[in-house]
Amino acid sequence: MLHLVPHLVTQRSARLWLCVRGIDAALLGSVSLRVDGIDVPVRAKDWQSFPAGQPGQWQPTAAMPLHYQFVDMMHLAPDRAYRVSVAVEGEDQAHARFVTLPEQLGDETKPLRVLLSSCYFTGNKRSRLASSLLSQLDRQGLRPHLRVWAGDQVYLDAPWYEFAIQSHSVPELERLHSATYARTWFANQGLGAVFPTGANVFCADDHELWNNAPNPSAVARDTRKRATREAWLAMARELLQTFQGDTGNAQRCQVPPLDFLVLDSRVNRAEYGGRLFSEAQWQRLRAWAAEPHGLGVLILGQPLFEAASQRRGDFADYRLADYRAEYAMLMEVLGRAKRSTVVLTGDLHFSRVASASLPASAGSGERRVTELISSPLALVAGGRLLSFLGDWAPAPQKGSLPALHPFNGATIHTDESLRSSAEGTMLLEFYRRGRRVFCTVSQWRLDDLDTGRARFRKEYFLGNSS
Repeated sequence: MLHLVPHLVTQRSARLWLCVRGIDAALLGSVSLRVDGIDVPVRAKDWQSFPAGQPGQWQPTAAMPLHYQFVDMMHLAPDRAYRVSVAVEGEDQAHARFVTLPEQLGDETKPLRVLLSSCYFTGNKRSRLASSLLSQLDRQGLRPHLRVWAGDQVYLDAPWYEFAIQSHSVPELERLHSATYARTWFANQGLGAVFPTGANVFCADDHELWNNAPNPSAVARDTRKRATREAWLAMARELLQTFQGDTGNAQRCQVPPLDFLVLDSRVNRAEYGGRLFSEAQWQRLRAWAAEPHGLGVLILGQPLFEAASQRRGDFADYRLADYRAEYAMLMEVLGRAKRSTVVLTGDLHFSRVASASLPASAGSGERRVTELISSPLALVAGGRLLSFLGDWAPAPQKGSLPALHPFNGATIHTDESLRSSAEGTMLLEFYRRGRRVFCTVSQWRLDDLDTGRARFRKEYFLGNSS
């Protein structure tokens, strides 16, 4: 079978994921790609295979053999709908569609729509409603330009009792993890029906690996032994790169004045409170934050506005603030930025809007940091019990930061009009009025499918575009 998923799309380019499974490798040269009826080359040398494996990490058993490649399409037109098809030996097998980004952010009559989702467990029967919910948005003329998947698109360590109670051989782990991705990407229900219908931006979090990865976890028994943990980590990273792309490389796109940066804080993370980001990620983050104009949109797998957990992490996931040195550096970068920032994230199994205002400094006016959390889309089994987070909680009024940190001048405010731990997604509509940038946030719950309208809808001022 052939599968086709649009990844990041800009005004003039699009990255497409082509996947072939159950087809003789000798036929790879006959795979053809067409965009709006025009042939696009599919280079035979660009095909990669899964599983590839790495010497000394794990010996693959080919539990889910497939071939894939990413095709970069260039010279597209801005703000235009495209239809894509892929075929083998001339017979159509898969279809997808996407819309390129507009040249500039419009007013409220023509907003940039971004769908924000995280935490999706296929073992939850309600996960099948996700495709119905997104189809409903399409029918109402609310199709997003970008769908941001902010982490935990898969749960490799779920259901919890499978991994907390039992131990597994490395071949068994490969079989189980491959099956999890297959259910998410290839099933006709759920996200498998959603991914081909628009542009997708992926950011990983711990369950793409396991709870509190890369640290050993009491609820993932196989991670307690180093050899098994390293094999699990290697195959999880390879699966992540195969399906979701190289999320460890910071991605950037713009719809001026919005400037998006996808910053995965998981795949390059070190154990026990060490590194959060690679040096290459830090370089891209600092260059992005140093831009004097526009408004930054930062996509993360975990919230910024969370206090350090003060836990050992055997059961619960370490927060960004538990990585004290790099968290302080991250908050300093945002605190010293000359423009306002919006953070799009998930993880916490509830939805929340919080913001902080930073006082004017030399060379910059008042700036805001606004954080939007959307979670869960489909709750993991045992998610409430095992998260140790309980239900909805406000952001802390102050961050876990050193005394003289530049961000300590800001007080974090939580908008308590959105207090929700319901399953669903957030539709974000960005627009401008002159130099002022706004976002209307709508929460669409799985429980509200019958009503055909958002449970929550509110406009937020994000900042000025300088």
